Amino acid sequence: MAPWEDSTILVTGTSGFLGKAVLAALLARDPAPRSLLLLLRAADAAAAERRLREEVLASECCTSLPAVARLLDQGRLRAVPGDLAALDPATAADRAWGEVGTVIHCAASVSFEDPLDEILPLNAFGPVRLLESLRAAGSRPHFVHVSTAYAADCRRPLVPEDGPLHPALAALDPEAMLAEARAWRQEVEAGGGDATPELARRGRRRAVACGWPDTYALTKALGERLLCERSETTTIVRPTIIESALARPRPGWLEGIKVADPLILAYAAGGLTHLSGRLDNRIDVVPVDQVANACVAAALQPPERGLRALAVASSGRNPLTLGELAAQIKAYFRREPLQRGGKTVTIGDLRFVSRRAAIGRAAARQRLVATAAALAPPPSRRGLRRNARLAAQLTRMVAIYAPYTELDCAFEDANARQLAAQLSPADRALLPFDTAALDWDDYLQETHLPEVRRMAMAPRRH
Repeated sequence: MAPWEDSTILVTGTSGFLGKAVLAALLARDPAPRSLLLLLRAADAAAAERRLREEVLASECCTSLPAVARLLDQGRLRAVPGDLAALDPATAADRAWGEVGTVIHCAASVSFEDPLDEILPLNAFGPVRLLESLRAAGSRPHFVHVSTAYAADCRRPLVPEDGPLHPALAALDPEAMLAEARAWRQEVEAGGGDATPELARRGRRRAVACGWPDTYALTKALGERLLCERSETTTIVRPTIIESALARPRPGWLEGIKVADPLILAYAAGGLTHLSGRLDNRIDVVPVDQVANACVAAALQPPERGLRALAVASSGRNPLTLGELAAQIKAYFRREPLQRGGKTVTIGDLRFVSRRAAIGRAAARQRLVATAAALAPPPSRRGLRRNARLAAQLTRMVAIYAPYTELDCAFEDANARQLAAQLSPADRALLPFDTAALDWDDYLQETHLPEVRRMAMAPRRH
């Protein structure tokens, strides 16, 4: 493999949260790679270039990095058009991919509710399509693939990095699953109306029956399997719940409300009072820049051959429990409360109960608010209808997140620690990803929760 400064690296998903953080980590290191290719979904090169400048390089992650302008001027940072969900390896010979030595693959659908026929092409088949396209162009890259820790069998108290990912994975037929999901769509759409809720329900039910909490975790597991069956040199990076940055580009950097944040805000706004799970269940959170740093570190230090899996997780050596997280949220939002309708929101304790009780409480509130909206006089009906929609969203969130808040496992990270030890002292300082060093009080009270509150209080765009 070529030295770093002589290498060509292809990065996917740089229009997304993690992908931007990975690009920032790559650009923060000196020397930069010889060439950085960013695969962006676009019809042609001109459209990809527009997305690069308007969506990626305009991000806070990139605007302060002096390497950006230099690499653009030198033609060493450029966009490549393509759609991973429909990439045709037969056309790859026409692409500038023949010299790619490393791929950092971040592109994915991260929704827990996507129908199977929409999420399978990107998450399950996308990685191997990308690999085959690169091979058709003459590349044999080290493939750094971002999966999720929840692709594994999380019923074990300690989830290992090595070994079989999940006992049910080998028997699954992703092609047959996709054909069935497409047949579902034809059937449901024939009945008229919005097919998405029913398709999402069927997909979630199928994922649970197979042994995963949702279509996201299921398709990520399938993506790992298909890629590892064909890739010669692969690093799988399995992060847990990715949240705001610890340091780069600044403490608290966040784009949009992320995985745990809807529940945090629902609690802070007084809407969420009961949640499925136990006080002492571990919840695994990692800052986005630590995940990005691990991806770049993996690219710097490829395995000699074969498969390497890394968990970027905090629960093994620096556990945070649901009860501790709830106490942190309560303490912060009592000190810095949200404002709702001109009034200060005061929150109480979050109670942890069974899934049935949590969903039942949320559904009862939803019915109450919907009834109030239906009976209200016209002047106040608009606000109550909005509250009814929010209550319905909360009921759905409590159900969707229940498999994660009910989990109580730790993720082993020995391989990740070994990778960190292999880095030079300068790279260890530039690319830290030791989650044991996280100070939860400082991160939550001074970094993450203030950013979540700031985003919640920002004026809405119309």
